[in-house]
Amino acid sequence: MAAGPPSSPFVRELSLLGWGGLGPVLEEEKARWLALLHWDFSPLADLILRYASMGTLEGFALLDGDRVAGYSYYVVEGDKGLVGNFFVRDAWRSPANENLLLGAVIERLRRMPWLRRVEAQLMHLGARGSQIAPAGLAPRLYPRQFMLAPLGQPGQHSRAAPEELRFERWSGYWTEAAAALIAEAYRGHVDSLINNQYRSAAGARRFLENIIRYPGCGYFAPDASWVALDRQARVVGVCLATRIAPGSGHIAQICVLPAFQGLGAGRELLRRSLAAMRASGLAEVSLTVTSANTRAIRLYEQWGFRAIHHFDAMVWDPL
Repeated sequence: MAAGPPSSPFVRELSLLGWGGLGPVLEEEKARWLALLHWDFSPLADLILRYASMGTLEGFALLDGDRVAGYSYYVVEGDKGLVGNFFVRDAWRSPANENLLLGAVIERLRRMPWLRRVEAQLMHLGARGSQIAPAGLAPRLYPRQFMLAPLGQPGQHSRAAPEELRFERWSGYWTEAAAALIAEAYRGHVDSLINNQYRSAAGARRFLENIIRYPGCGYFAPDASWVALDRQARVVGVCLATRIAPGSGHIAQICVLPAFQGLGAGRELLRRSLAAMRASGLAEVSLTVTSANTRAIRLYEQWGFRAIHHFDAMVWDPL
């Protein structure tokens, strides 16, 4: 009997797939997150399966015959689309297959006339930025780094805290002030080009709520999160931490008002968060940073952070 033609991968809407088909994909994805980034992806995988089982996960699956080779889902927030996650299994990982899957998502979002922008930060995209033009649209690329540091001995890098500032642990009381701080701190910053939530206090408030309430950045750790206050009790810096695995923490956000940068506020916020994570039994901590932010990278390197993974933030604007 003559062999049939080789199969060609194709895409299908996730709502038509049935949640059972995602199981093997998510197991491989969890293993890759843990091996590459020291991140336990299980809470998000469970959430993805829950939405898929209800038929409410918007996105596409990459299929090869009856095998699910990958998936991507999206969410819509006002006039912005966000590619929430993207994963292609190792056996099918190629620029052609990644463009096919991502292209289906971008094309679907393009059909929504009220959308003006799409953002994506795809940690496990294998193709280089120059190889990515889903649906014929090349995004603007912003190289980023995932950095990791061991949590050293107590007192490591300790210095006197800035006398003109005081530091308090995070509480919900600081939410509005922290949102205003983020919008001011990121005005004109490259990260506001990557994530437009940084451009307004309302957007920054949604950003904070995502960190605190949802497991996308890990489980929020208020005991390791701090605010810096000036003599008028104004919030001038913030550092928010999460737990992403039994032995691993993550700095989900750290920023200081420009007028207070260079005074040691960022260093002291980071020191306090790292000390609290160390005291809770964590062995390492990670963070992400835009490669163009060389000043921040120098600070992190002083604390032992080293880049272990490089990826691109991608923006389609206008869509």
